[in-house]
Amino acid sequence: MTREETKKLLLAIEAVYPNFKPENATLTVDTWHWALEEYPAQAVKAALQIYIKTNGTGFAPSVSQLIGCMYAPKTNSQLSEGEAWNLVKKAIQNGNYGSEEEFANLPPIVQRAVGSPNMIRQWAFSDTDEVNTVIASNFQRTYRAILSKQEFGEKVPTQLVDMVNLVADKVSGQALIEGE
Repeated sequence: MTREETKKLLLAIEAVYPNFKPENATLTVDTWHWALEEYPAQAVKAALQIYIKTNGTGFAPSVSQLIGCMYAPKTNSQLSEGEAWNLVKKAIQNGNYGSEEEFANLPPIVQRAVGSPNMIRQWAFSDTDEVNTVIASNFQRTYRAILSKQEFGEKVPTQLVDMVNLVADKVSGQALIEGE
């Protein structure tokens, strides 16, 4: 997104949200451009349209809210943790003998949360109450964390993650953010 496109975006935001009156227009344009320059202008414009049509607060969006709107359609297409767990429960029912096949039939993100075909097999031999409570809870927490990490990784440009990791490596010898 160019600086000129950023100016037009901010003018559009001001037109829709009369309470959005930055004190320093130059600083606002510079800051928003700095934050959005890696995104295509069309994607940011579409995100603004989504925000305008779905957010009823009456307040102008923040940069992070616009970025979130760019990824909203993809996020909404993900399985909920309940839907993912239902797939795993079905796999567990045939897990005694078909754990490999059942695991292979799960979506990749659900496979990551399960871990391996061996987990399907182990869960198949577990007590039904344990499967429906402890294992279900642990799976859903893991699945939620994987979704969150994936969403974060998609929203943050790779070069920014690389830059943060480079600084972290120099400071502590460890990466602060893991890229996918």
